[in-house]
Amino acid sequence: MKHETAFKLIGDQLDWTDADFAKEFRELQLMIDYKYDSYQGFQPGTRFHVALLNWLSQFECRQDKRTAYEFIKSRLVYVSQREMHHLVGLMMPIIERCARQRVASELQIPLHLTHIETSAIDRLRILRRRTLYVGLSDGARIDVFRRYNEGKVSNEQVVAFSEITKHKWEDLQKELTKSLHQQFGLSLDESVAASTFEAICLVDDFSGSGSSLLRFDEKSGSWKGKIKKFYDSTVPYIGAYVSPNSILHVHHHLASKKAQAQISSDVALFQGAHTLLELKTSFSHVLSADIVIHDECGADALSSLIKEHYDIGIEDEHTGENIWYGYKQCGLPLILEHNTPNNSVALLWAESDKSSATRMKPLFTRRKRHSSHG
Repeated sequence: MKHETAFKLIGDQLDWTDADFAKEFRELQLMIDYKYDSYQGFQPGTRFHVALLNWLSQFECRQDKRTAYEFIKSRLVYVSQREMHHLVGLMMPIIERCARQRVASELQIPLHLTHIETSAIDRLRILRRRTLYVGLSDGARIDVFRRYNEGKVSNEQVVAFSEITKHKWEDLQKELTKSLHQQFGLSLDESVAASTFEAICLVDDFSGSGSSLLRFDEKSGSWKGKIKKFYDSTVPYIGAYVSPNSILHVHHHLASKKAQAQISSDVALFQGAHTLLELKTSFSHVLSADIVIHDECGADALSSLIKEHYDIGIEDEHTGENIWYGYKQCGLPLILEHNTPNNSVALLWAESDKSSATRMKPLFTRRKRHSSHG
């Protein structure tokens, strides 16, 4: 469908005047060209204006259509690939500063002197090489991070997946020993003695609630999540491949304010009983709490539409119940260029079964990480 035709049909649904059409056409075209057409969840050849037309058609009354359109125009937060890559680029300065703080503490010198004192500079060079970077998901952009830090981070310091086998640990250690000997001038004995990782950085793209990273399960009385799983799998290798008292640094390129608070709280509690690795957390950017949509946010028409146009059939064992504001009721109006988080308002991504009485159509089709089918 040609975009002029789609825009005319959109205008008919929203009852635009000629003046409205002229204004909205320019603004909508800008949004489409700059961001929305690049959404990777669209099927090949699909354009945003067609998805928008189909999405608006699910609402029965014109006022609901207008409320939905205004939501997209005024409240939606879309993170493009270029913007996400910028957040990836902010990660290394954060990691570097943590390393400098550690060295300053070890040498008992002010932080600024780590830039000029020879002992601090040499220590930082070794620490950088003895840091391992691990992707927690395919959205972690660990490949982009590696390219952005060419010369600072070697291929042998980057692991794309968090499940590291003993054989992989052996390969990583072998390359670390070789590097310390050949590039850093340590003797062979010194290189072998120093061939354990002092810091491991777990990297992920986004956290909306923090629960998938770390959470305490009341039913089982135990911790669960990505940190717990990685911690347990790494402890057996402390001393052999990982230095005692190493730092486990968890970094997200993007997070909600709710996730930041939850992660900080849970990590502090977890650390109290898990002391073999020191945990740190950081974020390239934390979304403002002002963007969150909820019952008291002042958007009465939007809140009503979100709740009234909701199908309980979209719920499953992974999402839980009452997710009109998204998983854990996070209320995010957020789209990431490669996928839509389930923490986002369900109106954006939910797709009902064809037999449902209330039929929800997605504007940005979401790729599910979990399947409710066997």
